[in-house]
Amino acid sequence: MESTTLRAVGYRRVSMRDQVDGFSLDAQENNIRKFAASKGWELGEIYIDAGISAKKDSHRPSLERLMKDAEADKFDVVIVDKIDRFYRHLTGLLTALDKLHGFDVSFASVQEQMDFTTPWGKLTLTMLGMLAEIYIDNLRQETRKGKVQRARDGYSNGNLPFGYCKGTCSTCKDPNGSGYCPNFGNPDIGDGNIAVPHPIDSQAVKLIFARYATGNYSTAIIAQDLNSIELRKGDGTLFHYQTKGVPGKFEPGPISKDAIRDMLQRVFYAGKISYYGRDDKGLRRDRSNTLETYPGKHAALVDESMFTQVQELKKVFVTNPRINSNGTIARVSPLGGLIRCGYCGAPMRGVSGGMKTRYYRDASRIEKTCDCPQNIINAENIETQVKDFLIEIFDNPEVLQTIELAANQKQIAELRFERARDLYLAGELPRDTYDIEKQNYEQACQNEYLQNAENTDIISVLKKTNQGLVDWLNLSLLERKAVFLQILETVYVRDKACVAIQPNVAFYSLFERELVKNKSASNSVLDPRRGRQW
Repeated sequence: MESTTLRAVGYRRVSMRDQVDGFSLDAQENNIRKFAASKGWELGEIYIDAGISAKKDSHRPSLERLMKDAEADKFDVVIVDKIDRFYRHLTGLLTALDKLHGFDVSFASVQEQMDFTTPWGKLTLTMLGMLAEIYIDNLRQETRKGKVQRARDGYSNGNLPFGYCKGTCSTCKDPNGSGYCPNFGNPDIGDGNIAVPHPIDSQAVKLIFARYATGNYSTAIIAQDLNSIELRKGDGTLFHYQTKGVPGKFEPGPISKDAIRDMLQRVFYAGKISYYGRDDKGLRRDRSNTLETYPGKHAALVDESMFTQVQELKKVFVTNPRINSNGTIARVSPLGGLIRCGYCGAPMRGVSGGMKTRYYRDASRIEKTCDCPQNIINAENIETQVKDFLIEIFDNPEVLQTIELAANQKQIAELRFERARDLYLAGELPRDTYDIEKQNYEQACQNEYLQNAENTDIISVLKKTNQGLVDWLNLSLLERKAVFLQILETVYVRDKACVAIQPNVAFYSLFERELVKNKSASNSVLDPRRGRQW
């Protein structure tokens, strides 16, 4: 602020109640103009929000434009007639003042005689910014605790997803209520605290999961089919399924493939509550990386087995389309996305030949990007080689017993450690006893089978994989692909043989130990952590 004449702007606001009571926008403006004149400031625009609340989450277009202009250095000071014209909520006020301070913009209030352009005023503004940071951080922690507890108690945090409503039919304000829901205006079927299935939308959710679980429908096809279904109201009027929309942003409308993709990830539909939390950068986790999941008090729309099946199919379909360009259902390639050429490293693509024979072909030869010697290979033969190799690794009951024992020991050590930690913090346990339990827990976590498993339940995966390998001939191509994806990262082939396999990190220790014990294994394994090959 090099000039002695500050560039000032005003902000005035009245709510609907103020307007009814005769509170005048003109009175605010007159006070702002007199104050600027008394200070010798050059008054520019006066931003106006009429008929809008000053609550924390209220949408005020003029205030938002004012903050953008402040960031763009269009003025030096903001004048309001009274602080509650700017914000009624302490958090919102402190946050806004802190932002203005960051933009090197001062603030003044006529009625409270607050002028942050003076040296003492600037110091006060700095202190308010520090208080704002402390207050907001504490509020976030308390809010986070409240959300975690709500999730633990089985209650949802935030807006209810498509398929559910509050069940307060007599006073319903749901976008898919009036003119859409047959229960609208009837006696309540819920208390407003626990989500209840929406009589129309819940059927759409069940249909979405059921179709996707077959493995024959993409989200685009499901959306197309869902939007074509005609429903009939009690008076005979026809209507279609529709999204809830977002009040004030966009109206309810057709269900898109993106909306369906989002629905398929929501564990809420399986009767559970997710708490997402924040990652190391302070960003909210997405639905594929929730922090905790708890049993919900609401009714599930799909059973847990179907939800799990859908999640596995979503992984499978990342590397395999459901629909060809001509509209026909695509044939699944069990090693699609996993198999690579051992000569040039290019991915191998699943292709079909005559008499329904399947093959894998080097992509570099298809695209003519290099002169690779790898010829087309029979898919059934190479898949059988990989399957037989996996049986050598997994067909050992002692392995599963060893891992189950290690997992149980880890769970017991973890419970003992958590108990010892609580008692130590409460001053009821000596430090040396706490250190012993901590050391035991850390040793249990170092088990070679468990330390790389991350969030994977390696025991359930092992059992499912074993069963899949035993029933291989009875599995569909889609189910075979799911087995491979559970275990493998990459498969390398040369000529007609599998020459190297890279397992998922969770299975690396198992592969290494079993191969060392079984010298007859014909394939080599790539260590995904060090790039080493045996």
